[in-house]
Amino acid sequence: MVMQKKSYLYAFVLLCLIWGTVMILVVPVDYDWTLFLREHRVRALDRFMARTIFEGKGFGGGDPVIFFIFLVLTAYYLAWKHGATSRFYAWRPQLGFILVSGLTGSMMMVHSLKWIMGRARPALVVKDKMPFTDWFMFGPHFITEGTYRGSFPSGHTAQAFVLVSLAYVLAAAWHRQRSIRLSGWAYGGLALAYAVTMGISRCMHLSHWLSDVVGALGLSWILMHAFYFWLLKIPQQTDYYVRHGNLPEVPKVWELRLCIHLLGLTVGATAFLLGLRAVMLNTHWSLYLLMPAGAVVFWNFYRWFAALYRRVMQGIC
Repeated sequence: MVMQKKSYLYAFVLLCLIWGTVMILVVPVDYDWTLFLREHRVRALDRFMARTIFEGKGFGGGDPVIFFIFLVLTAYYLAWKHGATSRFYAWRPQLGFILVSGLTGSMMMVHSLKWIMGRARPALVVKDKMPFTDWFMFGPHFITEGTYRGSFPSGHTAQAFVLVSLAYVLAAAWHRQRSIRLSGWAYGGLALAYAVTMGISRCMHLSHWLSDVVGALGLSWILMHAFYFWLLKIPQQTDYYVRHGNLPEVPKVWELRLCIHLLGLTVGATAFLLGLRAVMLNTHWSLYLLMPAGAVVFWNFYRWFAALYRRVMQGIC
């Protein structure tokens, strides 16, 4: 187990280093390569990835993720409702992991950074002559202008990356048949390719810069890895089930309750950083009040998060 923990850490560090290096290297080519993808766009791919059946435009690239999450949520509900008699009971920790990593990566992380960074999308820069900013710079947009104004990171790409979570569930299932683990690796490659394709299509659509896509892929992957091995401790829960034949006693639907606290933490941190952004950009002084307000929200939700997490870990560890 100690060697396994070290391998998880090494993989995490390597992932962070690779992502950080790529984010640095993409800076000088971000603008030109995004326009190159636009000029060489595949129109059918562009249209398919941009649309969704829920907007009445036909089945699109993001819809498989929505159906996937719906199925996982249903199985998660049945696992908690029927307990050990449910066919999904043994997979309950993994189902919770998919929901937590999906909600955190594709929603909380994406929208908080969009509001904080306020980066202008390629279409507005190219067509409306708005200022271009690098991914690490504050852009011209503010949260009052609309929820989806910000460009960094790419929400569609982060949403598509949610499918990779199933690869973790299958490939890391050391107690299952070898064929299941191998299928996890094979599926993971396909899911990652799908997320990359989604990101490229968003550049072709002039909805995102290349760095928005790389940022979404890297941040989503880092969060997913951390959730699986450290925050939710899926290997420990799996080991407990193998040794005892049942899962540890924990508060009901604790993963979703944890998500609520994580949402509060995100809101608090976002408010604080929006206030800090106002100070740095020398905007109206009233926005400075977001810093103390955000700090209070963050602290309170942290206390609730920590209390719930301690209760859960007492049962798992």
